[in-house]
Amino acid sequence: MIKTPDKSYTEWSVIARPKDANSIGTIFGGRIMDWMDMTASICARRHSNLKVSTVAVENLHFAKPLKVGLVIKICAVINRTFGSSMEVNVDVFGEDTYNNNKSFKAVTAQFIIAAVDDSYRPVKVPELKPESAEQIKRWEEAGERRNKRNAKA
Repeated sequence: MIKTPDKSYTEWSVIARPKDANSIGTIFGGRIMDWMDMTASICARRHSNLKVSTVAVENLHFAKPLKVGLVIKICAVINRTFGSSMEVNVDVFGEDTYNNNKSFKAVTAQFIIAAVDDSYRPVKVPELKPESAEQIKRWEEAGERRNKRNAKA
């Protein structure tokens, strides 16, 4: 079976609350990572229709702080599949709904997620067929990252 990235694209939003923040009013990095991991996992489950488990997080970059009161939007898309694993790109945006919905990218990362059976053994996932120029670029870049990972191993 072959699927396109659009079939598993996942997006959700949450309002950043004081309980999510540190003493200076910015959202804890761990809380953001939790939201990202959940979104990536949903995306991977939608693609594979299997149980999944996060293996690694790469290139995690906190570019801008997210503050209490902002709407936080988390977007996940499959970049590429590799047998039993999937590289999922996750972007996090801050949206100021009190200021003309001004939006900015705050965090990005790639999650490596494996599909597993009931005994936690790897299971093959459907192949990914990129269609748009952006999807093809992500697919190629995911292959380059994988080659670098394997060269280091």
